Order: sequence, then structure tokens, then C-alpha cells
Amino acid sequence: MKRFVSVFFVLFITCCLRAQESPNYHSLPIDTSLFFLQKGKLVDSVKKRISSSKEDSDKVWQYYLLSQQYTFNSADTALMYAQKGVDLAKEIHFETGEYYCSQIASWNYIFNGNYTTCLSIEFNLSKQLENSDNYYRQAWNLQDIGLAYLFGGDARTALNYLHRAWGKIQPHLNAFPFAEEVILINTGRTYESLNKLDSALCYFKKSYAIDTQVNRQWSSPLLFMGQIYTKQGHYEMALNFYRKAYYSAVYLVDILETYNGRADVFEKMGQFDSAVFYANKSISARKDFPFSIIPAYNTLSIVYKAQHAFDSAFKYQQLAIDLKDSVLNQEKSKQLQNFLFNEQQRQQEIEQAQEQYKNKIKMYLMLSALGLFLLLIFILWRNSRNRKKANILLQQQKEKVETTLSELKSTQAQLIQSEKMASLGELTAGIAHEIQNPLNFVNNFSEVNKEMIDEATEEIDKGNITEIKNILNEIKDNSEKINHHGKRADAIVKGMLQHSRKDTGIKEPTDINKLADEYLRLSYHGYRAKDKNFNADIKTDFDESIDIINIVPQDIGRVLLNLYNNAFYAVAEKMNPKVEGYEPTVFVSTKGINGRVELSVKDNGNGIPQKVIDKIFQPFFTTKPTGQGTGLGLSLSYDIIKAHGGEIKVESKENEGAEFILHLPIL
Repeated sequence: MKRFVSVFFVLFITCCLRAQESPNYHSLPIDTSLFFLQKGKLVDSVKKRISSSKEDSDKVWQYYLLSQQYTFNSADTALMYAQKGVDLAKEIHFETGEYYCSQIASWNYIFNGNYTTCLSIEFNLSKQLENSDNYYRQAWNLQDIGLAYLFGGDARTALNYLHRAWGKIQPHLNAFPFAEEVILINTGRTYESLNKLDSALCYFKKSYAIDTQVNRQWSSPLLFMGQIYTKQGHYEMALNFYRKAYYSAVYLVDILETYNGRADVFEKMGQFDSAVFYANKSISARKDFPFSIIPAYNTLSIVYKAQHAFDSAFKYQQLAIDLKDSVLNQEKSKQLQNFLFNEQQRQQEIEQAQEQYKNKIKMYLMLSALGLFLLLIFILWRNSRNRKKANILLQQQKEKVETTLSELKSTQAQLIQSEKMASLGELTAGIAHEIQNPLNFVNNFSEVNKEMIDEATEEIDKGNITEIKNILNEIKDNSEKINHHGKRADAIVKGMLQHSRKDTGIKEPTDINKLADEYLRLSYHGYRAKDKNFNADIKTDFDESIDIINIVPQDIGRVLLNLYNNAFYAVAEKMNPKVEGYEPTVFVSTKGINGRVELSVKDNGNGIPQKVIDKIFQPFFTTKPTGQGTGLGLSLSYDIIKAHGGEIKVESKENEGAEFILHLPIL
């Protein structure tokens, strides 16, 4: 019986605080701390407001408040005002007022031990809330049903409803922390009734933690932890929690619970005088509240029995039984069992109806699936027939296409051969044109030398030594020119051989930064060896995060050397006119971008004219003066980069410089 008292108190506090959900409830003259201490004064104030109020909705709230005032004192009066509130709310279609007045009636039926009517009201509210999105009301409805089952002796069903209530409120805990605390406490009480004390204590501690966090100082978690520690035999801890609960108590029923709790602990500790003292304080404090008196009677009965005062023990035992029977008689218990049985039957009928509905849905789905299956078979059959026709047509077309393709291949082979011959002729013409110039010089100077040798022979016969020496010097100069143009022709042939080479070597892991820097220094020192007066500022920006890449080092080195030589040539050419303030600079950088390496060679020379920039990668094309370049360096570089799966491009502005950009894959 003692556990019922604590839970009834939880219900009453819930009644006071939950009503604040209503947007119109701010108008209520409510002060929960006066519910017992100033009951008469507050009731008179509310009754006057009912007679003077012009708003029916306000009257509903006043009936609700009056019902609260008589709860725990006069259940019949409380139910009368609750029913007035329900009737008036239905008349004016005030759904929120009807809901709260129905709930306060439900709780008073619990206080009377009439769980049957309580469950009837709550299940009716549950039907009304089925299509509602008010998770707050749904959670409290589930909790109240759970408590009714708990008081009726079905703790496992109660636990199921309380867990469902927690599932409703859990996603919105920050909005209603008190709701979380109350549900935790009632879940703990249910575990306590199942004698799962550790689980019960865990839920009470969670509730107390929330209470401490929001600084509410609610005594209920302390009372319940005291009860658990009493059952576990930790009496000193139990007394400590009862003392804390006493100092946190606001309501008289809460104070009575601390008296009963301490009386129980002192009885178990064998301190009978203290047990009798606190039991009598509970009895004398509230004689019209039976749920606090029954535990006190039981404690006194046990104490007097232990002291062999059997008359007194029997007296208090009989008082407890009589009072318990007046509240929870057999007829009410029978009504509850009948109601639970009927409700169970109703739930089974609902489940059967749902199962029949599911079976119908399954049958319709099966018929639909069968229809779709037959339709699919028909579609597949039709598609198969069409596919056969299409295959025949395709076979005929295929034969035509194969015949046409054979003819096209024959024509293509002829075109390729013609193209090859045309390309060969063009290439031959280019080679002939490039080699013809140095050969013409060789032939011309050879003819001149031949004539000059004849002149020298004549001068020898005459004995003209001075003229002979002049002729021989001219022959020597001509021979040097012949040698120069011969070497030029040799360079053209070697360049063509390199250009036509297919295999560029074997790729190997290479540090591109190190390779770029090495060939840059080699090119610079090589250029300075040709022109000792040449100087240029070399700048580098190598991306150290670039890992080694797979390339043919010799081929990429040849490309870099060609680009560096061109850059140094460009800045040296711009230096010749002695441009004032000009500082020749060559800038080399590397950067890793999306699995590729970008290598840039940039100079601040004269740049490349836009009209010829599209031709610079063509074989034999050069912007250098005649005799200073073969026009094969960039063409060869272009082929090497393409063979590596990369690309090379050029950006240039006249009189500002040029930049060659290489992109090479890392792998």
C-alpha cells in the first residue's frame, strides 16, 4: 500500500504542472504551494470567479482547478467539479478543457481505487488522441494507463505502456524536462513492484539528476531512493534521503511520506520508540487521508508485535485492514478484472480485424503480383518474337554492312597509302629544302675554291708570293664555311634520326624536382661557356610534396634542356640591344595538380609572335636566324611528352616573354 501513496503524489504534482501546457492557462489563479495550506481561501476565490466570469472557457478552467483542490480530500466533490467541467467543455466544443477535466476525473477514480472507470476514461482519451500530433498528451495518456495497470496489479503491462510513453516524449526532452522526470520515476516504481530494485534505483537516480540540473528540489526522487535503500538494507542511506526529502517537501502528503519512511526504517533497525514516534506523527497529521494512515498502522502493528503487545498489534492491524478494504474493496477489484478482461477481448478483436485486413492486403498484393507476372510474361513473349524478327533484319543489315565495310577498308587502305606517299613527299620536300641550303653553300664554296686554286697556280708561275698568300687565306675561309655548313647538314640529319626514333627508353621512378634543377644548371653553365658575358637571374619554385613519378629520365631531360636553351637564348637576345633596366630572368616551377605534375619554364625575353605561335611545334620551324637552329627541338619535345601521356602548351606575350607548360601524369 505504501507504494501507492507515493505514486498518487506523483500524479497530483503532474496534475498541477501539466496544466500549464494550455495557452489559456496563464489566466488561472493557481499557486500549487497553497493546495493544502490555504485550501479554503483558494476555493472561495475560485467559486467567486465562476459566478462572475463571462467566458465559458474560463469557467471550465475554474471547474478544473476546484477539482484539483478537492483531490486527496473529497474525491466525490472533486469528481463533481470535474464532470461539470467536462459537460461545459463539450457544450462549447472546448477540446483542451474537456481533455484536462477528463484527466482530473480519471486521477480521482484512481485515488478512490476505482481503476476500472479510470482505464475507461483513459482509453477513451487514447482514441481521441490517435490522429493527434500532440505527442505531449499522448505520452501522458500512455503513462496514466500504465499507472492504472500498475495499481491493478499488472506491472508488466504497466511497464509496456510506460516505455511507450517514454518513446513519445524522448525526442522532445528539452521542451518538457518535468515530463521526462515523472515518467522516469513511475518506470522506477514499476520496476520496484517487480522487485527489480537495481533497475528501479537507476531510474530514480536519473530523475534526481534531472531534478538537480534544473534546481527544482522535488522531494519525490529522494523519497523513492529512500524506499529502495530501505529494501536493500542500507538504513543509514535511507534515513539520509528521507531527511533530505523532508526539507525539500512542499506538500503535506510529501511530509507524511517522510514520516512513514523513517518509521519503517527505525522499525527495521529495532529502534521502536523512534518508529512509533514517526508513525504517530503521520496518523495525527492527516486523519482524512487514508493512504498515509495505512502504512503507519502497519508499522505500529509490527512494532507492538515485536514488543509482545499483542492487543495493540492486533488493534492497528485491524485498523489497517478495515481502512484498506474501505478504499480497495473486492467489488472494485472484481470490476477492474472484468474491465481488463473486456479490454483484452477488445484488443484481441482489434488485432484480429487488423490481421484480417493485413490478410486482405496480402491477397490483393498476391493477385496484383500474379497479374503483373502474367503481364510480364506476355511482354517478354512479345519482345522475344519482335527480337527474332529484329535479329533476322539485323543479320541482313549486318551482311550489307560487312560488305560495305570491306569495301571501305579497301578504300581506306588506298587512302592511307596515298596519304603516306603524300606525307612522305611533303617530308622529303622539307628535308630536301632544309639540307639544300647548306649543300648549296658547300657546292658554291667548293667551286670558288677550285677557281682560286687555278689562280694560285698561275700566280706561282709568276712568282707573286703576296698574291698567293691572299688566295690561300681566302681558300682557308671558304673551307671553314664549307665545314660549318657541312656540320649544319649533319645536325639536320641527326635531328631527323632522333625525331623518327620510336622507342624512347624504359620508364623509371624519378624525382622530377631534382631532374628539373639538374638540367637547369647544366643548360645555364653550357650557355655561359659559349658566351662568357652572359648572365641571367634563375628562380625556382619546386613543390616538395610531389612524389617521384614514372618517366624516361633521358627523354624528359632532353625536353627540359631544349626548353632551358630556348629560354636563355630568348633573354640573351633581348639583352643585345641593351634595354635599359632589363634584368634577364628564367623562372622554373613544379606543382602537383589532381594526380598530374605541372612543370613551367618561363622567361622575360621578347616572346613569340602570335602569328607564328601555332607553328612552333612543327618540324623544321624555328624563330632563330638561319644557321642557328634546325627547328626540330620543340617538335621532338612535343612527341616525347605525348609518348609519356602528357601535354605541352605555350603562352606568350610579345616583348614580355614566353612560358612553356608541361603536364605529366604521376603514375
